[in-house]
Amino acid sequence: MSQGKTKSKSKGRNFKTRHTSHKIPRMNPVLIGLCFVLGIVLHPFCIEKSELFLSPMQETFLLTTAVGLTLLLFLMSKNHFLCTLMQAGGLLWNTAVFIIKHIADGWDPLLKNMDYEWWFRILLMWGGGVLVTFMIRLFAHNKWNASHIRKTFSRGFLVSSIVFFLIYLALLLDLFVFQRTATEARRSLQLIPLRGAFATYWPHIRKGHFTDGIFVQFFGNLLIFSPLGFYLHILWGKRGNRWILYLIPVLLAGTIEACQYFFNIGECDIDDLWMNVVGFFVGILIVKIMDAIRKTVTKGKEKTIFKLS
Repeated sequence: MSQGKTKSKSKGRNFKTRHTSHKIPRMNPVLIGLCFVLGIVLHPFCIEKSELFLSPMQETFLLTTAVGLTLLLFLMSKNHFLCTLMQAGGLLWNTAVFIIKHIADGWDPLLKNMDYEWWFRILLMWGGGVLVTFMIRLFAHNKWNASHIRKTFSRGFLVSSIVFFLIYLALLLDLFVFQRTATEARRSLQLIPLRGAFATYWPHIRKGHFTDGIFVQFFGNLLIFSPLGFYLHILWGKRGNRWILYLIPVLLAGTIEACQYFFNIGECDIDDLWMNVVGFFVGILIVKIMDAIRKTVTKGKEKTIFKLS
């Protein structure tokens, strides 16, 4: 009896030893804090330095830098929340720098002449860092899938979503409200697909001509509603009446184009409408693909990594 108890105790001790050996060691908080501060400081510095390159090398430089910074911080801390703070801090700091640089003539000129090429680069750098945290969480297993690491992702995703969506909605209001003014020119109506905005930008994209904002204009027009599709699918995609979700981009883009025509505040173009709608569904598709990957990685135990709670 005593030998059996001794063996069972030793097995228990061995099991605990093996279990605790998979724990991820904590890093020096001073080192983590230093990396975090440097990450925020480097965001506007990298945006400024990106002016040395032409598209698409400009965007490639920013994306690579953001991915490298986030990956470095995660490997040092094993903490998604810290990575999110760096990304959100960089986004807010870049926003502040942008406003300070352009506010000299007042809010009205700033809102009506918003530099969306600059904003595209700011959001691209933020998105590159977010992509790293998504990919790590998506394919995490064994010690990288520990419960405390998963919790840091959930908190980080919520904070990141709040910060991003506040700025995103402000930019949408500026683009579709503050920048729109009625003109005396004849109303423009283009109802033939592939003959309007798409026909203007696509030949340049195909030939690799990315100057004069072509890259930003084309992909910005295509993906501007992708975040809406992404988040609305997370919030609404599991409900029984989710078919309403698929009507939202058509109604939203249709309303915008109709207002542009009837109030003469822009060009009404069928290409703008279908590209906006496609962008919305791209956001939905991204969620579906990531959910499918996570379900496969965990063999059905975890169906999604996106939980806004």
